[in-house]
Amino acid sequence: MRILRAEEFHTRLKSRLFPFYLIHGDEPLLIQECADALRAACRAQGITERQVFDADANFDWNRLGAEFSGMSLFGERKLIEVRLPGAKPGAAGSQALRELAALPPSEDVVLVLAGKLDRDVEKSAWVRAIEEAGATLRIWPLRRNELPGWITQRLRAAGFQPTRDAVALLAERVEGNLLAARQEIEKLTLLAEPGPLDAATLTALVSDSARYSVYDLCDRVFEGDRAAAVRTLAGLRAEGTEETLVLWALADEIRRTLRIARRRADGEHAEQAMKAERGKPSSDAALRRLGQHGLQRALRLAADVDRCIKGLDRRDAWDALLELVARMSATRA
Repeated sequence: MRILRAEEFHTRLKSRLFPFYLIHGDEPLLIQECADALRAACRAQGITERQVFDADANFDWNRLGAEFSGMSLFGERKLIEVRLPGAKPGAAGSQALRELAALPPSEDVVLVLAGKLDRDVEKSAWVRAIEEAGATLRIWPLRRNELPGWITQRLRAAGFQPTRDAVALLAERVEGNLLAARQEIEKLTLLAEPGPLDAATLTALVSDSARYSVYDLCDRVFEGDRAAAVRTLAGLRAEGTEETLVLWALADEIRRTLRIARRRADGEHAEQAMKAERGKPSSDAALRRLGQHGLQRALRLAADVDRCIKGLDRRDAWDALLELVARMSATRA
């Protein structure tokens, strides 16, 4: 039986791949990063094809069995992902996973992603079958006293040398939300040069007291309040906000909403999709108003803005941002 810790999981990926993995827990960011690490390890070993099954309540588990039975001896190696929106696959899913785990090891890799499993589920037959065929990884939420160390590690990986006060300030601001912490650190990489980082510098770069914020802009754009969105964009420009930061916030929210749309198109319940991607009411409002095609057009406009910022397009970057904001916040797509 192989029940791995997060550190051990990343170390093992460098040496060998198991045929089966189960990654579960209630910290979405860490689950996502572990899954990304496994995908990267698969690509490094020549597994370039990936197939995803969203195993919701209406999922036909025979599809998964058919995928295995139809594999050719000389076919391409695959990474097969099975995403469980809940913590239980049901009787049919449990049987299908046990049967697949009992098959002789193949060159393919199966990854099962799930939320938090209670003790009874962790002791269930399908979980034990995966442990025996491969490995399971339980993601624990960080304790409050572990968050500063996690933030320090991320800041250093981004090229910063943070003081203890800077780390404490960021930890207090994000209140245990790892996704928010990662977004703040990504923001810092756009606004600050690598090197020493103290609390005063951090406060100046990502101040909560600014009259206008990129998050306000995103909310107004996605809610469809065009006048307020244009005013907020003008305020950000007047306050000297970097165009790169504005574009990053908008593009990040567009991609998040597109992921929600894809989950819903695949049959996932709207509430579950929103929770999985940490969506906001404004995300749902934009999806209803613009639709998936409208959001994809917005992402192409965002790519045009990026070209302007990089000097590959002669237009002013702020004018391109205004076009993006005005089109996305229009009453109709």
